[in-house]
Amino acid sequence: MSDQMSEKASFSLEKRIRYRLIIAMLPLLLVLMFIIHKSVHLLIDEIVVERLQHDALSLVSAVSKSENGWKVGAEALSTVYQRVRSGHYFILQWDDGEIRSRSLWDKKVNPSDFVEGDTEDYLYFWIDEEFWVIHKQPFSKKGEAFRLWIAQDISALDQKQKAYESYLAGVLLLFTVVFIFWQRAVLNKGFASLLPIQKALKENQVSGELAFPQSIPEEIKTLVDSINLLVDRSSRQVARSRMSVGNLAHELKRPLQELQIVASELNDPEVKNTLKQIIKQLQARIDAELKRARISGNPMPGSLFKVDEELPVLQELLTRIHGKEIVFSYHSDLTQLPFDRDDTLELMGNLLDNAWKYASAQVRLSIVTSNAQFEISIEDDGPGVAAEFFTEINQRGTRIDEHSARPGDGLGLSICQAIVETYNGTISFSNSDLGGLKVDVTVRNNIVD
Repeated sequence: MSDQMSEKASFSLEKRIRYRLIIAMLPLLLVLMFIIHKSVHLLIDEIVVERLQHDALSLVSAVSKSENGWKVGAEALSTVYQRVRSGHYFILQWDDGEIRSRSLWDKKVNPSDFVEGDTEDYLYFWIDEEFWVIHKQPFSKKGEAFRLWIAQDISALDQKQKAYESYLAGVLLLFTVVFIFWQRAVLNKGFASLLPIQKALKENQVSGELAFPQSIPEEIKTLVDSINLLVDRSSRQVARSRMSVGNLAHELKRPLQELQIVASELNDPEVKNTLKQIIKQLQARIDAELKRARISGNPMPGSLFKVDEELPVLQELLTRIHGKEIVFSYHSDLTQLPFDRDDTLELMGNLLDNAWKYASAQVRLSIVTSNAQFEISIEDDGPGVAAEFFTEINQRGTRIDEHSARPGDGLGLSICQAIVETYNGTISFSNSDLGGLKVDVTVRNNIVD
């Protein structure tokens, strides 16, 4: 359950920053493209309209009246207005006449279409696949009112503008892609400064010692300090708790002895037997805690269980406690287990203590590791247990101390179950090839690569 929650809660900070940057950049790029489009468009308009205004003034000055009526002096006109479909056109109208540039040739153009709904000095119009900018110039001469429409085809300029904007959009897109990769490299380089901290945490899983590097980014210094403080405080609390339990068990020995004396002097047999049963239960609990304290030794939170150092000491201690020689053999893929030393000592101590108690001559321990999990197996050649015990005890959620198959095992095995569940592991029971009980402990391998 906790693993699933951690997987759902995890996310990539680098991807989140990158996506938010892209989301922030897209509106800016669109606004930039719009500004460039409008700027180029206005620049073209300004240049074209300025030229049209200049040509309009030339045309106005070239309008004169002859015997045949109004005319435009050819010598004052630019040759572009005389060349067929040159892209430069004009139409001059008055009340009873009209003059069109030769460049219009056979184009059907009605100036009334230009006027309708137009209030600007110039407008845009599509004529036979040509895109015109049209400037209108009203004027009067010798009492006659004239209307001049002068136009230029800017379709070629419009195509060039679109090509330029497409090129610019491609450049901006390429810049965005390069910027994203550059930003990713910068972020990776920044996150690389966190690798020593990750390494320190990984080494803590292997060696049990947590030592962060001296050089830490300012942004996470508070977090690292908090982790250090929390680890130190937790270690001290665990040490105090374990020592307090052991000390309490020692302190209760004397009052319990006095209570036994008082119970033996009671005259009421029923009360006397009841009190003795209670005292016996308390004595068993105290003995279990004292045995745990002897097995664990001095509390060393944060240290790891070193197989070749700890197991021979456990063997010697258990031989002394039970007063019998047992052939003890063990095989381990690891020199040390990546678990808290005190937890592992308590787990191993209780399991080996139960095996030692019922073994006839042999106890066997195996520690096997893989990429996925750690497997610890402890077997003895004792009398074993009934088959119905395995059916009940291997059910998930069953309390071991409520279904102990061998007298005196319940409390110790229940402690083992609690320790294994702390590491999200499982504990199961079966018959051993040696003839007795086999206990299998499986714990997931959570060491970060």
